[in-house]
Amino acid sequence: MLKVMPIVLALALCFSNLGFMNFGGDKVETHAPRNHLTQDKNAQAAVIGEVYEIDNADFDSLDTSEAMIHREQNILRLCWDIVPNAVKYEIFIDGMTLFAYTNGIEIPIDDVHKKFQVNAVSLEGTTLENKLPIRDLETNPNSPRTTTEFDKMNYPPLYPVYSWIPTNGADHYAIELIRDGKIIRRYFTPSQLQDDNFDFYDKQPVLEEGEYFWRVRALTSDNRPLGNWSEKNPSNSFEVKHKIRFCALGDSITHGGGSISVPPSTVMYNWETYCAIPVKNLGRSGDTTAELLARFDNDVLPFRPEVLFIMAGVNDYRSSILGAESVESLAAIRDKCNHYGIKPVFLTPTPVNPAQIQKLGFIELPPEDWQEHQQFICDWIRDQEFFIDVNEKLTDEAGNLIETLSVDGLHPDAEGKRIIGEAVAAWLDKYLNLK
Repeated sequence: MLKVMPIVLALALCFSNLGFMNFGGDKVETHAPRNHLTQDKNAQAAVIGEVYEIDNADFDSLDTSEAMIHREQNILRLCWDIVPNAVKYEIFIDGMTLFAYTNGIEIPIDDVHKKFQVNAVSLEGTTLENKLPIRDLETNPNSPRTTTEFDKMNYPPLYPVYSWIPTNGADHYAIELIRDGKIIRRYFTPSQLQDDNFDFYDKQPVLEEGEYFWRVRALTSDNRPLGNWSEKNPSNSFEVKHKIRFCALGDSITHGGGSISVPPSTVMYNWETYCAIPVKNLGRSGDTTAELLARFDNDVLPFRPEVLFIMAGVNDYRSSILGAESVESLAAIRDKCNHYGIKPVFLTPTPVNPAQIQKLGFIELPPEDWQEHQQFICDWIRDQEFFIDVNEKLTDEAGNLIETLSVDGLHPDAEGKRIIGEAVAAWLDKYLNLK
């Protein structure tokens, strides 16, 4: 149930391909940010070619021009740390006000020594933190800056999300996934506004054991490269292993991401981050309970976990799937776990906040009887042998998702993910002490 949601800037006229602009007057955003957490499963298509050695794969094989674009203006790239619950960042430089939806921005500017300031801002425009320290400053970068945090995760997610600081002037991007020195997947993002093009959800699970890294390259509308491939580093590299003791199967609440613009590649918005005991993330954004059941054999069995945490249902009752149907799928998942010697531990699904959803207009409103079907699922889960009740910790007196825990009314943000992760950690602590 997630969808990507991007970033960055702009000024028109002077600076082409930028999303926002100001010439010393009021701040102007040319469009509202889209929700990067509500994933359309058919939104992005993979281009998969034959596997080949990375050293023998020159960029010309991607039907691109050999000549890179020469930039006539200097580019200043700023990067800073993510601020919890910030939806965007406000950058003041050279009498202009720009906005970014990631923790970095590329600014075309004549004088790279201009003074600047970066503030973290809520969706409504309230300043959450001002004068953010700059973590990294580059002039005229020749490759994209990746923002994934795989090095901070105990295990890589089964469905990776690739993210980066948008390249100024890019129309779209090429992405490659490399395993053990061989390119195994190639993707192209669609053409879209520069500030809306900073992450890509891999629709295929990364199942085979091996050493991986991913890279991205910015392209113009006629497929000319704007620079080199992004560099390999620990944050965009990971290792896949089987025989994982604890795994989590679920939708976007498990997959991760939050505050509309922050993808699951950021650990702050993943509940697994707040669980002291490592848990592998088998979540996939947008899944219903039936879709979890359908991918169980392919996505769960290769890891043969001892314990499988299962949290789903919110995509069912917000799309008029009956609670009885959801329970039928969950019961089938339980039976599969029992058949393969896996201990199923169910988490009660998270509520939604219709008023917040309606106010922002990012997500389709749930049917009026959604609470009835949510309750049906929760009641069934509370009757299971092993369960964790996170729903009650996230619900207000009216039965809705606590407003302060979610910007978009659907996805719990950092504090909500912490509540879920710590609840799982408490269950695991008891489980391990009893063994």
